Amino acid sequence: MKGNEGASAKSARRRSEVSETMRVPTTLLGHLLRVMPPIARRRVAKGQTVYRQGENDGHLFVVMSGRIGISMLRPDGQEFLIDIVGAGAICGEGAAFDGLPRFSSASALEPSEVLLIAADELCRLMSQQVEIVPLIVQAIALKQRMLAGRLNQISQASPEIRITELLSQITQADSPTIVLTHQQIANLIGTSRITVTRAMKKLRREGAVRCRRGEYELVHRAAMHS
Repeated sequence: MKGNEGASAKSARRRSEVSETMRVPTTLLGHLLRVMPPIARRRVAKGQTVYRQGENDGHLFVVMSGRIGISMLRPDGQEFLIDIVGAGAICGEGAAFDGLPRFSSASALEPSEVLLIAADELCRLMSQQVEIVPLIVQAIALKQRMLAGRLNQISQASPEIRITELLSQITQADSPTIVLTHQQIANLIGTSRITVTRAMKKLRREGAVRCRRGEYELVHRAAMHS
């Protein structure tokens, strides 16, 4: 019995360490599903595109399951991964609301399911049911807070801290392991692949990260003095 209680406590601690920044508040998602017209659901196979940079599209997306990679295409043609979002995340809302071409692309890193929500329909709903307005604002504000935090990490923190913070942000309670290449991690934290490889070795030695066949699991965050 004590063993089960210990496991439950450990699981609860792990959940408490998972960043909820990129996630739509449960109350908002539930409300949208109740009051909006039938929302289209799309299953996205691994590697399939959700939306493309440069497109004009009036839809935003909510990830229901899986993981979606957000990337930008550089002028030299190189694709640069800028974020990974999981279940509950909102993405594509910028171009959906301002009507300008999308500045990034999104594709599935694993089999996923997303909701497609028309921005104009959501705006009409917000004018009719003002109680959802603060929920929408909260979701977008939290996203901006996460991005600001990541910029701060890139400019100040050590590679070890940046890696463990990244893993904490994209880890899900029901799926603690993360499948990423060192190059993808490097893109996300603003450093080189070689630096990531060196930092990951240090984190594994210190027991902060477990690794098995390219799957990473965060055990604890790196100390600030790392």
